[in-house]
Amino acid sequence: MRYLLSIFICMLAITSFAQEVDKQRYIKINYEPNQVYVEKAIEKIEAVSIVSPKSNVEYRAGRSVELLPGFQAKAGAVFVAHIRTESTTDLQLTAYPNPFDRSTTIDFVLPESGKINLYVIDAKGQVIERLLESSQQEAGRHTLEWKAENQSSGIYMPVLTTERKQISSRVIKK
Repeated sequence: MRYLLSIFICMLAITSFAQEVDKQRYIKINYEPNQVYVEKAIEKIEAVSIVSPKSNVEYRAGRSVELLPGFQAKAGAVFVAHIRTESTTDLQLTAYPNPFDRSTTIDFVLPESGKINLYVIDAKGQVIERLLESSQQEAGRHTLEWKAENQSSGIYMPVLTTERKQISSRVIKK
């Protein structure tokens, strides 16, 4: 059991570093030459950046890309902005409100259709509730309410697994 818990904690640490696409982003970066950058936001990007010569920068946002005073794309740089619905290529999992009293909404984004599992574990690593098991889901955003009225106060982790990846989040029950 300790071995499985150690493996799970390592997987949790690795998946927590996965890049999530923010709803809105404010970017103030001096982009380095000879590098390629892709910046994403679900709704809006505001930028006061300097795109150096020989750098390649792409902004992708669903509603707007706003270049604020001070933004510069130097000669020899490549800068592209796309305004379109930004679908994430990464698996996402969040819960709100957090902390919560009785229930929390678990929000997840699937980059592709497939069978998923969504379960909740406690601080001891025990599965306390299976919300979805071998459930076929379409690509896109999904929400599910977790009613935790019978659970004690503490830290819980919703865990989402697909055929290719696993991701987890952390919620606190008051």
